[in-house]
Amino acid sequence: MNVLIIGAGRRGVKIGRHLAAEDSSITYLDRSAAKCHEAEAKVDCLAICGSGTDLSMLREAGAENADTVIAVTDSDEVNIVACGIVAAEFPNVVNTIAAIRSAGYLGDEGLPPRILGITHIINPDQEGALRILDTIQYGLYRDTLIFPGTDFMIFTVAEGQGNIRRGESVASLRKRIECNFIVAAIYRRGAVIIPSGETDIRPGDIVVIITDSEKAYMTLSGTPAREVYQEPDTIVILGATRVTRFLLYEFSEKYRKKVRLVEKDEKAANEFASIFPEITVLNASITDESIWEDEEFNTADLFISLTDNDELNIVTTGYAKRIGVKKAIALVKSNTNYSQFALSLGVDVALSITDVTVDSLIRYLRGDGISAMHTLFDGELEVYEYVTQDTFPFLGKALKNANLKKGVVLAGVKKADGTAIVPDGEYVFAAGDRLILSIRHDDSSYLKELFL
Repeated sequence: MNVLIIGAGRRGVKIGRHLAAEDSSITYLDRSAAKCHEAEAKVDCLAICGSGTDLSMLREAGAENADTVIAVTDSDEVNIVACGIVAAEFPNVVNTIAAIRSAGYLGDEGLPPRILGITHIINPDQEGALRILDTIQYGLYRDTLIFPGTDFMIFTVAEGQGNIRRGESVASLRKRIECNFIVAAIYRRGAVIIPSGETDIRPGDIVVIITDSEKAYMTLSGTPAREVYQEPDTIVILGATRVTRFLLYEFSEKYRKKVRLVEKDEKAANEFASIFPEITVLNASITDESIWEDEEFNTADLFISLTDNDELNIVTTGYAKRIGVKKAIALVKSNTNYSQFALSLGVDVALSITDVTVDSLIRYLRGDGISAMHTLFDGELEVYEYVTQDTFPFLGKALKNANLKKGVVLAGVKKADGTAIVPDGEYVFAAGDRLILSIRHDDSSYLKELFL
């Protein structure tokens, strides 16, 4: 696949690295020479310095030979216009994908299909809000990803922590821990391994586990026994940002009544109070220690920091946890490396906008039937939720007879009747089943063929 990426920033580079590993031919077009040089250093690609709204530069970057054009600059206008020019001048391009943040362009229901030739729109702020909503609704677990609509979760445990012991085989671990779970992968010395039952756990390994059992989560992760998760009654949100706006739109009126929004800018605070009359808006600075005491934030069930400042988000959520807030979510917009730092401070969930955006885009490119996708270890491991279509080649076959490619792990199934199982060889594929599959990124082209 020939891919032209307009915008060589954080999102563009991560998308390019992901697609280049699938043997896609990647070309970047960016006005910044520094970003072009950085992209060439990090991705097997060609980088052209120029504007995505300049037809001559689009030609020089090979737009006429591209299968997919992805516009992910920091400017909505550039992304929209670039896709419009590509659609008008290069009709052979199959996919034109634009990152658009402004609600002014999207409205309540988003842009209509194919407007200005755009085949797919990604709004990073909206994707972040939806991931936060899923996290709240399906329970907050540390460093854990949830598949909405199923009971399955993915989490990682390092060797030596919880019940993960060095020298023990995967088969022995499964026999010792009497819960439903699958060891989907092992991350070892910078590489992802899809294990067999005989694979031993070695020093420094990070084990990826998929389960539908809270007991398995607590047992394997070593997390102390805790109360069963309940939806929060009191929610504090820091920052009247675009992510906050999308999140509040997604909240029901009942949920919005639980929210106290803290925003130091008076104009923004008044705007949100007008748009969302159900919420309580506090026009104050979170760095004022008195507000924590006066508003008794330490008694909150959930603290969500959604400002445009990563450092502020991490510091405030870490402090919130230290003074007694039950659960905390920090937004990471600029530096994905901050996520692990936030978790080390006790923050329950550190959500990277870049990672969420890339997951959404790759999910779209993978084809129909994929309802969710997560990546781990900087994209080296991919985990999918796939709803089986009529075209799925193994319908009616037992798993043991399906001859799935080695390295594909079927970790969970939610049947059409709502029952969830960790499948064995006798499981029979049926239309409408939700499959949780994991695979190394290097082998992901096989799943693309399987899904189409």
